[in-house]
Amino acid sequence: MKFHWLPRIPLLCGVFCCLALASLTAEEKSEDADPAFGHSVHGEVFNEGPRQAAVLIPGTGDIDFAITTQSKKAQRFFNQGVGQLHGFWDFEAERSFRQVAAIDPDCAMAYWGMAMANLSNEKRSTGFIREAEKRKGMASAREKLYIEALGKYLPAKKDGKAAPDKKKRYRAMTRAWEKIVIKFPDDLDAKAFLLKQIWYNNGKGHPISSHLAADFIGQEIHRKQPNHPAHHYRIHLWDHENPSQALPNAAACGPASPGIAHMWHMPGHIYSGLKRYQDAAWQQEASARIDHSHMSRFQVTPDKIHNFSHNNEWLIRNLNFIGRAKEASDLARNMISLPRLAKFKGDTEEYSHSGGSWSYGRRRLRDTLMHFEQWKQLLEMGRSDYLVAAQDEINRREWHRFMGVAAYESGDVEGGEAHLEWLKEHQAQQREKQKKAVADAGKKNKEAKKSKAQIDKAIAAAKKNFAKELKNYEQAVGDLSIYQHLSASTDEEKQAKQAIALLDKNKGMSKNRKARLYLKAGSKDQAIKLIKTHVRGTQNQTIPLATQVWVLWQSGKKDEARKAFKRLQTVAANADLNLPAFTRLKPIVADQKLSGDWRNKIEPAKDLGKRPPLDSLGPFRWQAPMAKVLTLPKTDGKNVSLSDYKGKAVLVIFFLGRGCTHCMEQLNAFSPMLKDYKKAGIDILAVSTDSLEGLRKTYAWSDKKDQPNNPFPFPLASDKELKVFKQWRAYDDFEKMALHGTFLIDAEGRIRWQDISYEPFMHPKFLLEESKRLLGFGKE
Repeated sequence: MKFHWLPRIPLLCGVFCCLALASLTAEEKSEDADPAFGHSVHGEVFNEGPRQAAVLIPGTGDIDFAITTQSKKAQRFFNQGVGQLHGFWDFEAERSFRQVAAIDPDCAMAYWGMAMANLSNEKRSTGFIREAEKRKGMASAREKLYIEALGKYLPAKKDGKAAPDKKKRYRAMTRAWEKIVIKFPDDLDAKAFLLKQIWYNNGKGHPISSHLAADFIGQEIHRKQPNHPAHHYRIHLWDHENPSQALPNAAACGPASPGIAHMWHMPGHIYSGLKRYQDAAWQQEASARIDHSHMSRFQVTPDKIHNFSHNNEWLIRNLNFIGRAKEASDLARNMISLPRLAKFKGDTEEYSHSGGSWSYGRRRLRDTLMHFEQWKQLLEMGRSDYLVAAQDEINRREWHRFMGVAAYESGDVEGGEAHLEWLKEHQAQQREKQKKAVADAGKKNKEAKKSKAQIDKAIAAAKKNFAKELKNYEQAVGDLSIYQHLSASTDEEKQAKQAIALLDKNKGMSKNRKARLYLKAGSKDQAIKLIKTHVRGTQNQTIPLATQVWVLWQSGKKDEARKAFKRLQTVAANADLNLPAFTRLKPIVADQKLSGDWRNKIEPAKDLGKRPPLDSLGPFRWQAPMAKVLTLPKTDGKNVSLSDYKGKAVLVIFFLGRGCTHCMEQLNAFSPMLKDYKKAGIDILAVSTDSLEGLRKTYAWSDKKDQPNNPFPFPLASDKELKVFKQWRAYDDFEKMALHGTFLIDAEGRIRWQDISYEPFMHPKFLLEESKRLLGFGKE
């Protein structure tokens, strides 16, 4: 069957609604075979991914990948998509390839591109490559080899036999790329994909026997085309092997594809590996700014972008290394305040969102404030939504640990004691739970007349279930007990010895903090030994070196302190000097007859590539985009505008009219929670694809006096022409159809959270809590 990208014709079918709405007509019932509203007419794999049109973005790589098409525009979008693949910008690559298919539905390579952009999702990737295979008859010999390469990798059953395991498929993929290169030796992109596969297979059971031999592929590419984005793969190739080998690629990577954030990020791998944290931070900041700009411009939810959160959390780590505390803290808070993409378990309200910006941001904010001894700010953040205890790494145990440390370090001994007591109490509870679990396991297996070996195994398993958490409690209690001993006002010598004994056993504490506490306890030699070893392992990091200067000076090793300070003047060239680690160095600064800014100026390295001004790339922090203007007629005959909600928040639900049963389920799910939303300062507005007359006809039975012709407790508006649907991007540009959309708009008119999908968002409880969290940040 020939595959055409045709617009869906909206179905004017009736509504199923818990509130007993109008029934279907015989004519409308005959349309039931069509896909559900919002679903692609082309199949399930097209439901997900970007469904808004692509645009030609400058700087996506110098690619010339000829395909079989009569459209020059399709060719340009295909080249862009390949460049985005090379830059691991998979979400946007799929969008570009969808644009190719929209222009030329018979272009087999458009579907190959979609498959390549979804290799991490084999179900979708397989569906796309099957579409490419259907069109192989219209493809060139070279294109057929590309399609066959993916066909061999993806796990389809052939002749009734199951697909080979992944390790074999990775090897088959490498051979497929080699086949293309042998037959078409001038195909630079085939060589680039081969190089990528060799690197990728390295962690999948196929070790690289010679990195230098593999790099010859990259060298050949760049001899013919110096700006080819294969610099990306050569960086990966050498990253954990010999980073200095990829320094030329680090210089060239960003300029090769300046419009792709990840291509600026990649050199940061090399510079971090070489301890050049200033240069690494620049690269990662460039990447962050480009992503922030793109996401705001095209209304893309941040964590939809591959590696976005990873780049930003790594940037924070490198900012910590070079002492840029304010920017590290600001970016961490920005990450926490981003909208979360929850992963729900089935149809339940149970969800998780680990690994995204929120989770990364919380960890990095905690680490940043502790690293720079910003105890007052840590206490403030711990009492706010930024670092509230939650079901992630910062759970209640961890919250009490760092809040206890901050309290003790701030001089609030009573506060520190309270956190310590909580930890001890819950540590005891965990021990009792373990004891009971062990007893229950033994009893159950004895009653089952199991052998002694089986009983012992069951007991050991029961005990092991609590081992990790008990170890964490032991660490937390030990951490705060050190402060308890050092804060004691009686028998100080004995208390100091007990603190030193705990410090000797402590394995998880920051070496900087541990050295300071050794010094406070009077163990100068231990402090000097520890920080000396730590500085050797943290070359070019500011805080360890500043701590060493302080420890040496306080221990009477003034010549050594002066020598270390000379190094610090260069290492801390861009550090914030108002941090405790630096302000406590005033005696050393005075000793050196320095005043004011004692840092050395450093010149940029000579091996860097062309670097544009950072401000020209985009903002340092992500900012929610402004919602488009909305003015539509309601069922009561009046107009509703987004400006009507100025100064307060509103949840705008775009639903697909009276023919969409799932839409009615969504409205029924949100209806009973309107009071809760209003209590949180949030109104609800629903916008339909129905005409105003259609809405009135459907809901004509309603007798609500305050909202005539509307059975729901919130306003319904009509957008029959889909103008607002399109402006808000709740629209599939490829299939010319409306999509489900749910948007949280804040008091300033910014889109703080959104879900645009082939299915309506059905989790009002989560969204209420998420809305309160996001809007709470806006009140600061």
